[in-house]
Amino acid sequence: MKSNEKGSRISMRDLAKEVGVSVSAVSLALRNSPKVSKEKRDEIHRVADRIGYVKDGRVTELMEHLRSYRKLEQMSTIAVLILDVRKSDLKSYPRIQAFLAGVEAEAKGNGYGVDVMFLLDLGVSPKRLRSILIARGIKGLVVMPFQTGVGKLDLDISGFCVSTPGYSIIDPMLNRACPDYLQMMDELLEQICRLGYKRVGFIMTYGSGGVGHKLYSSSFLYYSAQIEELLRIPILRRREIETEGVERWLKQYKPDVVISSGKIYRELKDIGYRIPEDLGFASLEILEDHKKASGVDHRHELVGGEALKLTFSDINLNNSGVPENPKVVLVDSHFRSGNTLKKVGRSRYVELRASK
Repeated sequence: MKSNEKGSRISMRDLAKEVGVSVSAVSLALRNSPKVSKEKRDEIHRVADRIGYVKDGRVTELMEHLRSYRKLEQMSTIAVLILDVRKSDLKSYPRIQAFLAGVEAEAKGNGYGVDVMFLLDLGVSPKRLRSILIARGIKGLVVMPFQTGVGKLDLDISGFCVSTPGYSIIDPMLNRACPDYLQMMDELLEQICRLGYKRVGFIMTYGSGGVGHKLYSSSFLYYSAQIEELLRIPILRRREIETEGVERWLKQYKPDVVISSGKIYRELKDIGYRIPEDLGFASLEILEDHKKASGVDHRHELVGGEALKLTFSDINLNNSGVPENPKVVLVDSHFRSGNTLKKVGRSRYVELRASK
């Protein structure tokens, strides 16, 4: 740690003197406040690096604590933007309900209110929406994911602190909290192997190219590479999913357990399979029907809360607009035993994760 001429730690006052600005200007610049021009902020950061200025963590923590109280008084509302679901239809979207519950719980715990805005009901232009948010004194936003596929957020977010749960908003790239899809499939496969299933089939209902699709497939293909060739079953892709295609795949490869979504569970039942007597089934999303299926809980409420924490972090650090280096927070899933899997034989060990 560098010291000044007196031999003591280089202070903010030393830095201010070196740059030729006030101590308050240095303080604002180090917190990336827009109250100081970008050019001056960059200069102060460069000089700080050159002379070896390092923040005092204890002082920083105290000041952030004091500032957080002031911000609660100045800005008490977070906006949640729901892009493609009407308020009257919300009950049909349990994932959005769970994300929203997590955001509301986290906001309440930090003294904030939540203004939920259904954009289809609001029916305003992106420019008008921005004006409404500014008029209401809102700086923090959580943008809910699209319900079908991926897409672009058509909103100028400069000046706002924004995060999103999930991967569906691909432009702009935002800070986001997401279920850990790779860990999720690893966990499902481990549980299936413990129950003695050998011929594991995977029917992919996610859209091609999406992050969930890639991560689920990566884990399953890694698993397939660890087992003997006779037990490997190719993934049935979304474009091949229709009743005839599913039946052909089942007859050709004869899986004893299928990993997929609620839609496929219903289709298997319609074909005539008794589950788990004839065929095991593991759900990638237990929010879907069948509600008591064995499978993974994405913990959407926790994901929603973690997304809001990212917004809070940007508020406290005065980081707004499109992030220069977007963050992704991953939330572990939980396996639920349910009633669609059963013990069928000796446990199998397949190495799916790094071991000590």
